[in-house]
Amino acid sequence: MPDVTRVVHSRKFLFSKFSFNMTRPLGNGGEMNSSERINAQRIRHIASLLILCLLVFLPGLANLPVIDRDEARFAQASVQMAESDDLVDIRFQDQTRYKKPSGIYWLQTAAIKVFSKDAERKIGVQRLPSVLGALLAIFATYWGAARMTGRRGAFIAAGMLALSALVIFEAHIAKTDAVLLGLSACCLGSLAHMRHGGGQKSAWVFWLALGASIMIKGPVLPILVILTLLSLAIWERKYSWMSHLMNWPAIIIFILIWVPWVILIWMATDGAFFVESLGKDFGGKLVSAQESHPGPPGYYLGTIWITLWPTCLLLLPAFGFALRAVRNGKGSDAPVVKGMRLCLAWLIPYWVLIELMPTKLPHYALPLFPALCVMAAIAAITLLKVHEFPILRRINAGIFLFISAILIAAIMAGQTLYGPNDISESYYVYAIGAVTGICAIIASYALWHAKMKVGLISAGVAAMIISIPTYQFILPNLTKLRVADQIASAFKEQKITLPRYGGPAVISPHFTEPSLVYRLGTSIDVTDKADLLDVNALSSGRVLILDHKRAETDILIKKIRGAADDANMCLKRSPKIKGFNYSKGNEVELVILRAMPCTDDAIIDQ
Repeated sequence: MPDVTRVVHSRKFLFSKFSFNMTRPLGNGGEMNSSERINAQRIRHIASLLILCLLVFLPGLANLPVIDRDEARFAQASVQMAESDDLVDIRFQDQTRYKKPSGIYWLQTAAIKVFSKDAERKIGVQRLPSVLGALLAIFATYWGAARMTGRRGAFIAAGMLALSALVIFEAHIAKTDAVLLGLSACCLGSLAHMRHGGGQKSAWVFWLALGASIMIKGPVLPILVILTLLSLAIWERKYSWMSHLMNWPAIIIFILIWVPWVILIWMATDGAFFVESLGKDFGGKLVSAQESHPGPPGYYLGTIWITLWPTCLLLLPAFGFALRAVRNGKGSDAPVVKGMRLCLAWLIPYWVLIELMPTKLPHYALPLFPALCVMAAIAAITLLKVHEFPILRRINAGIFLFISAILIAAIMAGQTLYGPNDISESYYVYAIGAVTGICAIIASYALWHAKMKVGLISAGVAAMIISIPTYQFILPNLTKLRVADQIASAFKEQKITLPRYGGPAVISPHFTEPSLVYRLGTSIDVTDKADLLDVNALSSGRVLILDHKRAETDILIKKIRGAADDANMCLKRSPKIKGFNYSKGNEVELVILRAMPCTDDAIIDQ
C-alpha cells in the first residue's frame, strides 16, 4: 500500500508539507520494524494507560456519596435484586423499574455478592462495573485506533479518552453509561480492524460487544452501528470488508446473549417490561422531553466542550483534519483516510439523531467519544509536524481557555457554597484551581502556536490536577449536598437503628430522594400517603422526617404532638439538618421526630 503522503500529495493535501508513514498501523510512524520492539512499545503503552486510568478513576470511588437520582435508583434496585435473589424482576422499593435491561443490575449484584455483606450499602463496590467499563473503553480505543493512526496516535487517543471529564464522572457512577461506552469502543475498534485487514477475531469482538450492549442499554448501540454501516455503504460504495461481519457462530452467540432474557422477562412481566422500557422510556424520549430534560437542537454542540474537556483542546482541528482527509483523500485506501471516514460515519448520523431528540442529557453523546478522541489524536500528530489549521486552532484555544475557567469556577463555587464553613479548609481548593488555570493557559497558548507536545502535556496535567482531588476530597466534602448521609448520621446520633438493620418504620414525606432509600433501607416510606397522625404507629416507634422549610410543617408538628399526647407520649426532636437538595434546587431544614415516653431527655416541640 503506498505511503499516505504520496496518496494525498497529488491532491494538494496538507501532508504535502511533511512525510510520515501511517500505513503501518501496528508501528509508530513507520519506525518500528522489529516485532520485539513493537511488543515492548505495546506493553509500555498499556501499562501507562492502566496507571493513568487508576489515577483518575479510583479516587473518591468509595467516599463520594450516592448521587441522586439515577445512580441512587440503579444502586437501590441492584441492592434489592441481591437481597431477593430475583435476577429477573427489577424493582425500586415496591415499584417496578422497567427502564433498562438487567445487565447492569446483574453486574452490580455480582459485585455486591462478592464484596459486601448483608444490609451493607457500599456504593464504591457497586461502582466497580462502571470502572471496568471505562477501562474497557480506554483499551478498546487503543486497540482500534492502532489500525487507523499507528500506536503512537492510539496511545494519545486512549489517553485523551481516559482524561475526558464525562468519562471520569461516569466511571464514578453506578449506572449504565460507562459500560456502554466500553462496548461502543469495542464495536468501533472491531470495525476499524475489519476495514484494515482484520477478520474473524474482530467479528467475534463486534458481535459479543453488540449483544452485551443490548443487555445494558437496549437498542442504543445497535442503532449507532446500523447508522454507521449504512452511512459507510452509501458513502464508499464498497462492501467487501463488511463480509467479515457474516460470522455465523458469532452471530448465534450474539442472539443467545439477549434472546433468552427477553423471553424470560416477557413471561415474568407479561410484556409489561417492553411496554415501559421501549414504549415509554426509549420511545418517549424520541417524541417528547422526558423527566424535565428538554434541550434545543445544538445542545450537544455546546455541552461537548465541557464533557470532553480537556480533549476539546483539539476539537475543531480534529474535524478540520477529518474533513480535509476524506475530501482530498477521496478514493484512497490509506489507513488514516479510511479511519477518518469511519469516525465521521460513526459520529455524524448519530449526533444528528440525538440533537433532534427532544430529551437531552449530556451522557447521550458518550458513545461518540472514542471516535472524537481518535480524530483529536490524529490532529495532534499532524500539528506535531506542521503548523496547520491556524484559524481553527486559535478559535479552539480561546474556547478551551473559556471552558477551563468555567470548570474551575464551578468547583470553587461549589466549595464556597456547599463545603465546610471554615474557610481555612478551602484554601487547597483555590490552590488547585490556580494551578489548573495556569496549565490551561499554557495549553491554550501552545495550541495557538501549534506547539502540540507542550499543549498535550499541559492539558493532561490540568485534567489530573483538577480531577483527582475533586473526586477524592472536594466533592465528598460538600456536606450540605449530602442530605441523605446527614440524615443517616443523625439516626446514629439519636441512637435509632436504620431500617435496613431492622430499625423502626420511617416516613419522609418531604425529602423523597432515592438516595435516602439507599442509605436508610428499602422499607422506608417516601410518599405523602401515610397517616402521620396514626397514634398506634407513633406508639410503636415510627420515625418521621419533616422539612421546616415548608410552610405547613409547624402546623403539622403541632398536630403530631397532639396525637402523641393522646398516647401519653412525648416527641423527641433532633437538631435541624440543614442542606441543599440539588435534585430539586431548594434548601432543606429537616428534623427527625419520634414519640417516646415522657422523660427529661425528650425534647418537646413548642
